[in-house]
Amino acid sequence: MPSRRLAGHLFTFVTVAIWSVAFVGNKVLLTHLTPIEIMLYRFLLAWGLLLLLYPRWRTLRSWRDESYFFLLGFLGIFIYFLLENFALRFTQAGNVGLYMGAIPILTALLAHFLLRGERFHIALLLGFFLALAGMGLILFSERQFTLRLQGDLLALAGAATFALYSVVLKRAPRGYHFLLITRKSFFYGIVLMLLYLGFAHEPLHLPALKLPVVWLNLLFLGLFSSGLAFILWQQGIERIGPVAAGNYIYLVPLLTALTGVIVLDEEITPAMLTGGTLILLGLFVTQRHHASGN
Repeated sequence: MPSRRLAGHLFTFVTVAIWSVAFVGNKVLLTHLTPIEIMLYRFLLAWGLLLLLYPRWRTLRSWRDESYFFLLGFLGIFIYFLLENFALRFTQAGNVGLYMGAIPILTALLAHFLLRGERFHIALLLGFFLALAGMGLILFSERQFTLRLQGDLLALAGAATFALYSVVLKRAPRGYHFLLITRKSFFYGIVLMLLYLGFAHEPLHLPALKLPVVWLNLLFLGLFSSGLAFILWQQGIERIGPVAAGNYIYLVPLLTALTGVIVLDEEITPAMLTGGTLILLGLFVTQRHHASGN
């Protein structure tokens, strides 16, 4: 149904736009809170939002279904954000952003083997290299790329984890409301974060929560970047599949750069224009192939 697919593309684009802006908020919070604290507070807010939107509880249908919800929380909520935040400790933010560009191609490869109807095609590879070149131009136009093995490997592992999460999300148990699926995955992610805090003995910086810059950014990350965005991502994957949805992640560096132009009055550079063109071209190639079904 064309309208259903159009809604899927719109949901996915809005999700990626929110995540692009959220990168700035997360960067601000890292000066006041630890990575695990940011994760915990934002997903507690997101879980509370989902509970308000869908206050119904459902009895356990099967342990197999519940294991799927745990797997979603483990991969997409706990492990992915943990790997991304620790990667930022050991390597440049630009490196992390570039490796996140591997998510679409990794999603396509995993979907090829794990999902029916999602076949890998050479057009996906061509679009990946075009978008990767564009991302590199934007991220490193004024900075030199430096390989920092520990952080770069963590970032690449994070990209693979999110790709696997997107594929598993497509195979989530049927018969559950999509808000309940998201809420359950958040719940298990929060439980794992609390266990991590208990074993790692990391301090909590509760006084920082009184600062307007902290709680305002947490509200945005919790209600929009986690709550709303994950709902839209789930709905986007449901409508257009994990491969077509994952391709939109190519837009993150471009949208982040445009946010800097609008919010921070940064300059539009030739590298940004060239890189943006390559990213859009790569996205066009991959989405055109996916729409044609060739």
